[in-house]
Amino acid sequence: MSVSYDWTIYVLNSDGVTWDVDTSFPRPNQDLETQKVSNMQTIKLANGAEAFVLPEVRRTKEAFSMMWFQTTASFRNQIDSYINYGEKIKIVSHTGEIFIGRFLDYKRVWLTGASPDEYDIAVTFKQTE
Repeated sequence: MSVSYDWTIYVLNSDGVTWDVDTSFPRPNQDLETQKVSNMQTIKLANGAEAFVLPEVRRTKEAFSMMWFQTTASFRNQIDSYINYGEKIKIVSHTGEIFIGRFLDYKRVWLTGASPDEYDIAVTFKQTE
């Protein structure tokens, strides 16, 4: 696992407004692919032309995956607790990019042939803002 813990993690306070610093994460060991999808609709008009309709919520941010190799037990437990308690978190990356949302799932790979045993994890994060 990377020794550079340079992503700061905040948890939304129970007041629903303020963020509390929780911990730091290492950067994922895999490239991040984020996606923004327009909610715009195209409709055919009577004359055959197209019209574009923009709803109030104009776009959504799709969920994305993060993966870490050779993780520690405390790191895995931290991710697991975010899912168990439904925590809304804010991740501030090493470049200052902010991701606000929730972890949706957690996949652990146990590398049984390694000595000592090693664990890789993959998570899906859904941005909500």
